[in-house]
Amino acid sequence: MLNMIRMELFRMFKSKSLYIVWIVMAVAIGFSTYMSVEELNMMTQEEKQQMYEEEQKSEVIFGLEVTAPTKPDAQVSVYDMFYANMKGKFIALFMVIFTVLYSTGDISSGYVKNIAGQVKDRRTLIYAKAAALCIYTICTVAAAVLIQAVCNQLFAGTVIWGDAKAFAAYAGVQTGLHFAFLLVVMCMAILIESNVFSVALGICICMNIMTIIYGFIDKMAEKAGFENFQMIKYTLTGRISMLGMEVSQKAVYAAISVTIVFAAAALLISSTVFKQRDI
Repeated sequence: MLNMIRMELFRMFKSKSLYIVWIVMAVAIGFSTYMSVEELNMMTQEEKQQMYEEEQKSEVIFGLEVTAPTKPDAQVSVYDMFYANMKGKFIALFMVIFTVLYSTGDISSGYVKNIAGQVKDRRTLIYAKAAALCIYTICTVAAAVLIQAVCNQLFAGTVIWGDAKAFAAYAGVQTGLHFAFLLVVMCMAILIESNVFSVALGICICMNIMTIIYGFIDKMAEKAGFENFQMIKYTLTGRISMLGMEVSQKAVYAAISVTIVFAAAALLISSTVFKQRDI
């Protein structure tokens, strides 16, 4: 198992797509930081206050939105922009693209045929991919923080980190949620066997297109007698978007529960399908 994990890590870090995605992500973070700083500089105190109050609401909108929750009398911090990018699933967008390319890379190239017959249980190949994606998620989140700090220095003229304890808690919970989300994306890619369709579906999920289905489920639940039921609270993308800057103990437990359920389900489905499929 350890040898397979080493093999997957070697393959991942040798992949050109990894570094291309990271470079594009860095440029995108720089662009979003520049636009956010410029927008804040053009706003009046009243407009800043209104935007700050709206950002405190745990609402999930359709599409991508990166809005820094900076207080009217404060300078934009690294935590503000990191929170905005993570909440809006802006970082997840790039992670999804790489996950699809990585998850199916050895399958589409035919390389997996050379090693599949040498292992007792082909499911371990999926577990090794999951371990590599865990490392990838941690590295990407850490890279996003460092890139954000550089961008704040370039465009805001200063590096203010924000509340260190809240920052660490938020980054940790989001790392777990994003890892589980990538496992779901890997599962979709293995099931669909189409990179184009898998990437498109992953991007659509990042843009909250599933809220249409969730809304329908909520209405059906309400008719069945379940008042105030919100399906999105029990999804990964919902938890990613609704996690606040001040991470409460209740929010942590809820996020961990959702992470475990979706990660386990994704691994079970993808490993079972991969074991039974003729490759």
